Amino acid sequence: MKKTKETTLAEFNEWTKGDKKVKEGYALEFKEARNNFNIDKDLTDYCAGISNTGGGKLLLGVDDTGKVVGSTVFSGRENKLPHILLQKIGLNVGVEEFEHPDGRVLIFHIPSRPRGQVIMSSGKYKYPIRVGESLVEMDTMTLKGILNEAEADFSSLIAKDFLLADIDDAAIENFKVRWGQKAKREDYRSYQHEKILRSNGLLSDKGLNYACLILFGKKEKLDELMPGSEIIYEWREDSKKTDYDYRASWREPFFKVHNAVWDTINARNIRFSFQERLFQREIFAFNEKAIREAVLNAVTHRDYAISNRSVFIKASPQGFFIESPGGLPYGITVENILRETSWRNRLIAETFEKSGLVERSGQGMDDIFQSTIKEGKGLPDLSGSDNFSVRLRIPAQVKDKNFVLFIEKIANEKQVKLSFDEILELEKIREGQPVKHVEHKNRLLEIGLIERVGRTIGAKYILSHKYYAHIGKVGLHTRFTGIERDKIKELIIKHLGKNKGFLRDLKQAFPELKPMDISNLLQELKREGKIRSNGWARASYWELNK
Repeated sequence: MKKTKETTLAEFNEWTKGDKKVKEGYALEFKEARNNFNIDKDLTDYCAGISNTGGGKLLLGVDDTGKVVGSTVFSGRENKLPHILLQKIGLNVGVEEFEHPDGRVLIFHIPSRPRGQVIMSSGKYKYPIRVGESLVEMDTMTLKGILNEAEADFSSLIAKDFLLADIDDAAIENFKVRWGQKAKREDYRSYQHEKILRSNGLLSDKGLNYACLILFGKKEKLDELMPGSEIIYEWREDSKKTDYDYRASWREPFFKVHNAVWDTINARNIRFSFQERLFQREIFAFNEKAIREAVLNAVTHRDYAISNRSVFIKASPQGFFIESPGGLPYGITVENILRETSWRNRLIAETFEKSGLVERSGQGMDDIFQSTIKEGKGLPDLSGSDNFSVRLRIPAQVKDKNFVLFIEKIANEKQVKLSFDEILELEKIREGQPVKHVEHKNRLLEIGLIERVGRTIGAKYILSHKYYAHIGKVGLHTRFTGIERDKIKELIIKHLGKNKGFLRDLKQAFPELKPMDISNLLQELKREGKIRSNGWARASYWELNK
């Protein structure tokens, strides 16, 4: 059960007394639900509807007047409800069993929807919303207005009470140097602060914006206006430990501390060495490009409207974890993050690009994935992300150094350069042998990095025999290539042990196979002396040899 502050009787009485209509209009919903309240319809609708309206509380076991009548619903299952709701509507709802003198009440503490996002229900309504005391389907204009929230660039908004005198000299000098080097303009270093800021859209006639505050504002001004603009770092010798072994934090202009953040992480970096013929190779647990990109992504895309949370980094010899406030930007999902591009704070992203901190805005996640794959560490993991946080795990330990050497060897032999998409596909094949759908299969087959197993619609792809020869495990290759066909033949034998083998029945039993492929397998079994054909024409069937 999600931990929530326990409700006192005084607080409860305050909710339920007086004119319930006024209170319920902004935060409260009372339902008798004495013995029944459907999870898939009622509960998801009300939780999503209250969240879409700004958050509040749903009280089960309370009638329309605020009188406690008691409820038995979900008794004994309270602890499971937060997880169920998280799965169904993607919302972290606190659930509290409240023992009132007049009966049991179940209290749901429902947070407001994230900015720019709508909570979808699995019940009667798709996007429910509370209007007065009623639950209704969200109208098009309201839905559009919420989605448009995500399009506003927070970093370009004017930061009140933030003046030129509040600019940190060291931070803007660092930017000048980087900007001049990237643009090949040494004269940029002589520009006054005001000219630098105006030239980069960080200052207008209306004033300085939040991008300027986050990137160049003095610590004192950040403490005052944006305390959540902070990076917290913790190191643990063992990732399973609760207590950290080292901690550091930075609430300062990013252009002043970005190197300090990396230096602190790198101070505990671990080097993996391995021999490649006559040469010694090294791979570090924390790849500088990948780690810097992860930090830049967090600073660029976090939701700065959430002022009470910071960017949080946890590192250990096992991996690197970074969490930033706010879900993924509108239109971006864990599944499409490598294909789609969106900015929550576009002005910050553009400033990073101008300074050369990033090569191309929107490419950071590609670089993170590519570096971990090329170093044989496997794939980064974003699966822990939800509507309120983006959580990225980057593996630190080398899983398969032979995979790295194999790709380099083939690429050098064939004189080819693999694209990021091709490398990503190879890694997925390596981790999940065998794979059915390969987008770049023709080129990977031609180069000799993969091979196809089977000749039917059910054909799959594995790493080529060259890879298994390279790592000295050709037996594993044999198992991958032979297991599918042998398994189908075993299933055919099993089927014929119980049934006459009419071709029409075998087609139904193996819908992924073409009729010709089934016939080929039957002929193989016949040549092996395991089955025989009986009957003639359409009445013919296959049976076991006895």
